[in-house]
Amino acid sequence: MTAKALSGKYKFSGQEWFYNFRELHKFCEGGKTQKHLGHLFEKYSKITKDWNPGRNSEWICRVFLSAKMILSATLQLEALAHARKQNLRIVAPYLEYYTLLALLRAVIYTLPEIEWEDGKLAAISHTKAINLSVDYISKFNREKACQLKELTLDLKANRELISYRSPSSGDENIIQCKNIIEAATILAEFAQMNSEVLEKSILKNSDRESSIFLENFASQLSHIKIEGRHFFDKEDSYRLGYLARKHPLPTNIMHIMTEGHVEDFFGAWCAEEGDERVFDPDDNWRLIFDVP
Repeated sequence: MTAKALSGKYKFSGQEWFYNFRELHKFCEGGKTQKHLGHLFEKYSKITKDWNPGRNSEWICRVFLSAKMILSATLQLEALAHARKQNLRIVAPYLEYYTLLALLRAVIYTLPEIEWEDGKLAAISHTKAINLSVDYISKFNREKACQLKELTLDLKANRELISYRSPSSGDENIIQCKNIIEAATILAEFAQMNSEVLEKSILKNSDRESSIFLENFASQLSHIKIEGRHFFDKEDSYRLGYLARKHPLPTNIMHIMTEGHVEDFFGAWCAEEGDERVFDPDDNWRLIFDVP
């Protein structure tokens, strides 16, 4: 993969990484980080030492989903900034909460102890996504993980207040949360860190003959059923087909993102006519993560 060949290496917790973390070194506690990274590698090793086409396909899907959650969170934060400029305050609680929820899911998809369940993991409930991801993050810093959970629950409460109670006072009583960019960045970086540990384990332990992306796994992501309705995402189908042909081995999140995919992801939300008053999703792709 060209992006990987051109990538630099960065130090974090005594190891080399493809990603240059912005916030993780502030969040994680030194000795604990090395210890729990070792535990994470051991958990991945139990999977990668028994590698097969099914597991290879599953983890391509999981990393791909995590990458999309990071892109989705970025899009929502960009939309939030635009909405505030236009006094569309009613959408702010939704965008803030779903930003963090997307990133909590990005972390969940990279955890080896959580089962894929034939793609059902993609629809994990809000409560499980919050609790399971925070439980994992708390291993690196319990106090800050608790603060992150409180922030998420504050944003969830704001969303439910506006959605279910429609207060006559508008957003006068919502809880003010000022550090959402920092929190979003931390969650995205946890997902990236996990995916790099996964990649190291795959390269060390896996059987390369199992580097096959099975078609039924790709279909789980591009063919979606919700409330009895069927949705087909032709762009995801194309991107997954590209991985099957060119890179049928799971890689880390940053490297599974291609420039073409990123451009198409944000470009899908562009307006037809150029106007500075219209929302521009191309404004700040790297707000929380160094996308290509």
